[in-house]
Amino acid sequence: MKLETSWVLPPLSIGGLDHLGTQAPCVLIYGQLLPGITNVTDRARYYSFYPWLIWSYDSRFAKDDPSRFIEFFRRADCLFTLLSERHSRRTDRDDERHGVAMVGRVQLVGALTRLEAGEQLKLSHFTAQDSPHRYFKNPMGGLAQYYAGTLSDLHLMDSSAKPWIKYTKEHGAPLAEMVDASVPGDRFWSVVEADEVTLDDLDALSGFCACRITESAEECRALTDIYFDTQAAYEDEGKQRRRSLALIQQLVDSLPNGFDLTEGLFRACAYSGALPNVKPWDVPEALQTTRAHWAIYVRNDLLSVASQAILALSLRELQPQTSLARRTFHSIESFSAWLSTTPAISSVIDQFGSGTFAELLAGISSHAPEREAWDDAAHEMQIANKLLNGWRQGAPNDVLVAQVLSLLATLVIRDDASQRPYGGLAIPPDALTDYPINLASFRQRAEQWRPMTVSEMLTDLVAWCLNTHLRVALRKLRQTGRSTFHLRPTERGLEVVGTEIPPPAPTAPRFSPAVQILRDIGALTRDRSTPNRQTCLSPGGRELMGAASV
Repeated sequence: MKLETSWVLPPLSIGGLDHLGTQAPCVLIYGQLLPGITNVTDRARYYSFYPWLIWSYDSRFAKDDPSRFIEFFRRADCLFTLLSERHSRRTDRDDERHGVAMVGRVQLVGALTRLEAGEQLKLSHFTAQDSPHRYFKNPMGGLAQYYAGTLSDLHLMDSSAKPWIKYTKEHGAPLAEMVDASVPGDRFWSVVEADEVTLDDLDALSGFCACRITESAEECRALTDIYFDTQAAYEDEGKQRRRSLALIQQLVDSLPNGFDLTEGLFRACAYSGALPNVKPWDVPEALQTTRAHWAIYVRNDLLSVASQAILALSLRELQPQTSLARRTFHSIESFSAWLSTTPAISSVIDQFGSGTFAELLAGISSHAPEREAWDDAAHEMQIANKLLNGWRQGAPNDVLVAQVLSLLATLVIRDDASQRPYGGLAIPPDALTDYPINLASFRQRAEQWRPMTVSEMLTDLVAWCLNTHLRVALRKLRQTGRSTFHLRPTERGLEVVGTEIPPPAPTAPRFSPAVQILRDIGALTRDRSTPNRQTCLSPGGRELMGAASV
């Protein structure tokens, strides 16, 4: 029998994300609660600018030259960012209103500074794919990279259209016409076609700036209708988005003086149901379920941070700086058992008492702060913050393990076994099959841990996290052909792959883009009379909040 052999290349190794799959349930949750807004759709005017851009191109140029369309699109993408930044410099220099999160801003801000100093600025200098100053790699810039999927979901654009993404006639075209009525479109395209930009051009085009939506009344009303789904066009997704936006507004309206809206504050208030100073957050009945669902998101994220910390500190322990310090472990279980018996970790366990995990829970429960007291140092929100900061500052493993144990134990004692782990969220059990560490499995595991000693519980926790990493990385390898392993068993024992240890990190729940969009459409504003320019509701924002809260 003839045999042929050949070299088999190893799979390409990449850094990857979510090495335990613990962030995936969080993504599922905030995807349900804030659909139509993503972590990269930061500015409201892109929702109308991109449909206008292609609609207005179609009305001015022939559609038979895809290469010209791509080049003009890229120039227009750059011009939009430049004019917004220029408007900021000519007015209040408030990045939050003008230039923040504009596409290609990192490259283009310096170009504007040079233009203001007297240098020439050609848009093609930043649009050519072979240019070292290229503003964006994707041929269709920020539209294809960030906004296309969302605009398609909202029926404003058709991402399946060929040869390029198109606006929809039913919704995209009317929105484009609203934009066109309030901006100097001919001047915009003359600059794009000429390629060269002057300061006079940018000043003349300031009506396009991302801050000017509220001055385009019809456009602003149309975008507001989309975000708050005032016409009930998006069914349950529209309702969920409206309620989450209204919940953010409710928090703004409820915060005491001196406290400005931040993501951390939103997490803490949503999770605990309390405002700063342990004051109850009186959420309208129509938004109480939404607040409870955001609390579930935060709980899952806290579990995720604790699990990621176990993976990170385990990899650090398995990756000694010298060969003499290297130990050989032929299985995850042998390493896990060893780690929990090291002198440093043993001293941590002794601090919690040498009894069972159930006794540890009883001890923590006896002095744990109320759930509402989220600014207490012993509260799980603060423990997670200390854990994240500790890893960034290079804290030793014993400190990190103590924080992980405290965090997980507090999550266990807060768990209400009479409620489903994911409440009324649309997350069926089979959706979690590929993500072994989740709120449901954590509840089951915690019951198994109760009769164990704390050392046995920690051994099982470390093994659970490391085995989960292997399972998740193997699934990614099977699905993508790319390796995201940071640990692998070999004939020489467990080996750490690569030199970069993935740090524990929380997920980003679309909060910042949602707040920026509320600012862009004029629903939120800044109170310039307060020292911290505290975020507050505009009259229109209060009206929107009231309508969405019933």
